[in-house]
Parts: sequence; structure tokens; C-alpha cells
Amino acid sequence: MMYIAIELGPDGGMRTFPKTVEYRTVEIGEFDNKADAVSNACHQLNCRQIFRGVIRRLKGQGGYMVLNTQDYAEV
Repeated sequence: MMYIAIELGPDGGMRTFPKTVEYRTVEIGEFDNKADAVSNACHQLNCRQIFRGVIRRLKGQGGYMVLNTQDYAEV
């Protein structure tokens, strides 16, 4: 299944592009389970997991929420 990370701001809200109001996302890749996707996202984005697919930046504020494409479609 394909996984995507949605960028989160310092307040925990999902960040959007100002002109299009679409969520800022990063494609993580195709994985068999969420644990592998989160681990890979932490490596790609220089973050660490804090809770169930929510990862925090090591420098600065904010982070990402890792979702599969089905969950992302519901957001």
C-alpha cells in the first residue's frame, strides 16, 4: 500500500499551500505495513515517531502524520 506524510504545523494543524488550500504532502512509498512506512518516513524526513504514525522534526517545530492513500482520501 502507498503511504503519504502530511505536514503538520507547530500547533498540530495540517499545513496547506496558501494558493490552492491543498495539504502539503510528501510521498513516502509503497510498504506492506504502517510500521515500515513510519520508519522509512523518519529516515527520509529526519524525524522521530512520537505517537501512532505522528512524527516530529528533530530540528524546529512541527512534523508529519503518516497515512496510507485510503486514509488520506478520507481526510
